[in-house]
Amino acid sequence: MFKELSRTLGTICALVLAMIVVIFSTAFIISREESSYSTQELPKQIIDIVPKTALTERQELGKSLFKANCAACHKLFKNTTGPRLYGVTDRYEKEWLYKWINNSAALIKSGDVQAVALYNEYYQANMNSFPNLTTEDIDAILDYIESAKN
Repeated sequence: MFKELSRTLGTICALVLAMIVVIFSTAFIISREESSYSTQELPKQIIDIVPKTALTERQELGKSLFKANCAACHKLFKNTTGPRLYGVTDRYEKEWLYKWINNSAALIKSGDVQAVALYNEYYQANMNSFPNLTTEDIDAILDYIESAKN
């Protein structure tokens, strides 16, 4: 009886082992077939069909100021901690933007309707004040932001 049981267990083990070999072999063959479909080499770099226009000196200044002062909380085309900035000059007057960028807290405290609405829309997250930025600096940043459509 022990010999029969031993033989039966041996047969079962051999069948299980054979099934495992078949499964792994099938998986290997399938993966080789799928990889043959992807042997075509993809381009190393995506090439823009429309050439980008070079930034002006003022836009380059704006880009560096944007990266240093704005990029931590703002993206050009996506809302993050703060609103997307592309199109900001279409949404707000420049004089208002100067005040907002230089000291948003003071503008909110004054009760400015646009400032309070923006503050509330972004969960009352305080925007840093940038009193060191001149109107020329802000114009350069805005010029860079609007040049992004090109």
